[in-house]
Amino acid sequence: MTIIKKTSLGLFSAASLITASTAQAGDLSASLSLDTNSHFISYGFDVWGAGDDQDILFNPSLSVDYKINDNWAFSTGFWLDVNDKPAGSSFRTQETDTWVGFAYSKDIYTVSATYQSWQYASDTEEILDVALSLDTFLSPSLTWHNRLDPGASGGSNGSFLVLGAEHSFDINEKFSLTVPVAVGFALSEFHTAQDGYGYASIGLQGSYVLNEMSSLNFGITYYDTDSGVVANAEDSFLTYNAGISFSF
Repeated sequence: MTIIKKTSLGLFSAASLITASTAQAGDLSASLSLDTNSHFISYGFDVWGAGDDQDILFNPSLSVDYKINDNWAFSTGFWLDVNDKPAGSSFRTQETDTWVGFAYSKDIYTVSATYQSWQYASDTEEILDVALSLDTFLSPSLTWHNRLDPGASGGSNGSFLVLGAEHSFDINEKFSLTVPVAVGFALSEFHTAQDGYGYASIGLQGSYVLNEMSSLNFGITYYDTDSGVVANAEDSFLTYNAGISFSF
């Protein structure tokens, strides 16, 4: 993914919950990511309107996960968007997102619910994500993304349905590649007054393990978006990302 972007923030927190589900009861873990990105994509929407241009966005995040018992896990954390937008502004925090969620895992299935608070432009956008993921070939997932309060988004309370999958290849003991794909559909008014197909993405993400606690991550993602449902300045574009992550 290009960012811990809001396209995948629900998936990110759900992924944290899934990771916690593989731990032992009572385990507490955390992960810190320091990422740079060329774009900020929120459910297909190019937030800063970069299009074919490349920006420099800094997006640190922290996730804390707790394994409650054999089936239940809890996760909380935050994500920041730090940049110099609009042009001429100083480099500063433009947005702070926080989340809290629970997940229930049984066999290969994990069901999660994550509440998110996206704070920007002196307002708060509220989100509830409900996700189902399978720990099997291609790691399929289905996320129901619900906007409870539009805040300063300019959009409407509505929902997106996102189908996701990915496959990873171990090149050697330290370097791996992952190909994630996603397709999103607006089930009602969301970014605009139109519903239906919103976007599709496919990426190539690399990860190089530095040691037991850290890794370098980098990649590229192609987006195709619908002008009526998402209303970007450019309907298709490439995004880039690089960063370092730490686990505790």
